[in-house]
Amino acid sequence: MKNPCLTLLTLVFFTLLIYGCANQPVDTVASTGTATSKAETLKVDAPEIEEAELEYPIRPFSTESLYDLLVGELAGIRNNLGLSLEKYLVQARKTRDPGVVSRATRIAAYLENRAALLEMSLLWSEVEPENLDAHSMASLSLSRDGRYIEALPHAEFALLQGNNEPLMTLIISANRATDKQRETLLQEYPRLEAQLPGDRTLVLTKAMLLRQQGQLPAAIEAVNQLLQKEPSHEPAIMLKAQLLHQIGKKDEASAFLEQSLLNIPDSKRLRLQHARFLAENDLEGAHHQLTQLVEQYPNDPDLIYTLALASRGLGLRIEAQQLFFELTRYPSTASSAHFELGTMAERDNAIEAVLLHYRHVQAGPKFLPAAARLSQFMVSHGQLKDARLYLQKLRLSNPSDAASLYQIESELLAKQQQLDDAYHLLSEAILQEPNNIPLRYTRSMLSEKKRDYASSEQDLRAILEQDSDNAMALNALGYTLTVHTDRYEEAHELILRALELNPSDPATIDSLGWVLYQLGNYEDALRHLRIAMEKLPDPEVASHLGEVLWVTGQHEEATSVWQTILEHDPDNETIRQTMKRLQTE
Repeated sequence: MKNPCLTLLTLVFFTLLIYGCANQPVDTVASTGTATSKAETLKVDAPEIEEAELEYPIRPFSTESLYDLLVGELAGIRNNLGLSLEKYLVQARKTRDPGVVSRATRIAAYLENRAALLEMSLLWSEVEPENLDAHSMASLSLSRDGRYIEALPHAEFALLQGNNEPLMTLIISANRATDKQRETLLQEYPRLEAQLPGDRTLVLTKAMLLRQQGQLPAAIEAVNQLLQKEPSHEPAIMLKAQLLHQIGKKDEASAFLEQSLLNIPDSKRLRLQHARFLAENDLEGAHHQLTQLVEQYPNDPDLIYTLALASRGLGLRIEAQQLFFELTRYPSTASSAHFELGTMAERDNAIEAVLLHYRHVQAGPKFLPAAARLSQFMVSHGQLKDARLYLQKLRLSNPSDAASLYQIESELLAKQQQLDDAYHLLSEAILQEPNNIPLRYTRSMLSEKKRDYASSEQDLRAILEQDSDNAMALNALGYTLTVHTDRYEEAHELILRALELNPSDPATIDSLGWVLYQLGNYEDALRHLRIAMEKLPDPEVASHLGEVLWVTGQHEEATSVWQTILEHDPDNETIRQTMKRLQTE
């Protein structure tokens, strides 16, 4: 079996020959276009890769390496790309052969294995330092890994070879970099500009970096330099418009785009950006721009969808409905379009249309909202049993969404004051998914409504056993202990921990204020409750703040706080009960 002179080219040839003879029916099927494996797709989509690999110099491999490479090739052909990558990684590290390293890199890229792609692309650029693809891959991988400074030499190599994509990708990725990292990148620009004076990519990316650093006037100055030479450079126009808008010159940004569109009337990106700016305070103007875009690109479902939303916003219901109906023909927008048509039918109380459209939302981000709205609509028309049957069928056909569908059904039951049924339903769901935190949290809130505070605490502690940093559960448990027990010190610690994890959450700030009040620290309680009321002026926060104000003798301000709620909801039970308990009237 030993043949140290057998080459990679010969190996691949014999691999394909052996596999072809052993699997002739598969080849025949694939050739008809009725079946294509993932590995075959890779080869079909990138013929230049195969040609490039055949150009590598012939060299001998050891028997062990030949065996691994043979296994890797067979695995790839059999669509086991994980095994193929594993074998190629081993041999790329061992042989450092450019052809093997290149193939390992491309398999890693196809599988989106970032760790392997980073390692192999760096090795490839090392063993083949003049290869443009190697440096491009290395720049991309390093950028995605947050190693922006290390990525720059690779992007620079590509730019000098006429490929600007790596540098553009690097600078876009630098939006996640630290100020120090971006400043280091900016310091490299004088050297780069000396090599490529006036290069449009360098000017544009420098402006992008300056924007990321918050140096907006300098960014505008940089992009203006490019526009002076190339007034119709679309990316530069887009960037300048965004910069003007960002510094508050919104009218100037819109006027600049409008003027630019006179020179580039067919620019889809510029017109869409113009429409977005106009939508902030001139929906009719945005609608006009979107109409032009749809006329230019009549088969673009995303544009049609945006126009439909604008039409509905302007009260053009018939036009909006027609556009949404058109969107139901496109797989990418069908569910969203049916959802919007369902909401419009719901406002009209068109029962048959509501049922029709919401039932057609069968996938995507609108699936669960549609299920919730349809089931609520059915309940509002006295069809609770039908709504529950509908949700049960959805659980069977969509097991990955079963937990959320259980929650929707339990909330329907709770709103109908069928608390025991809702509790048993959630318990059934938790038996199936005992580690599902949202289900346990919902059941804990339901237990509180049932005044079963021990069960509520039990579920919240079960959540914290899984996730000790769950701020929502920490706050809920702390608040529950504050309201329903006298374990104020324990509650205080839990709420402080929740606030540490989520310092801007008004509900947690309210909880802290309320537990401080129970502990007798009225001054700090008022301070936190005022902050919570400013952030979240809801009845519960208002009742807390008003009570502390009343108890501390600030009756006029307390009454004013309560009145802010009663003006909009005169019969609010939370406020009325607080006022009655304190005998304010």
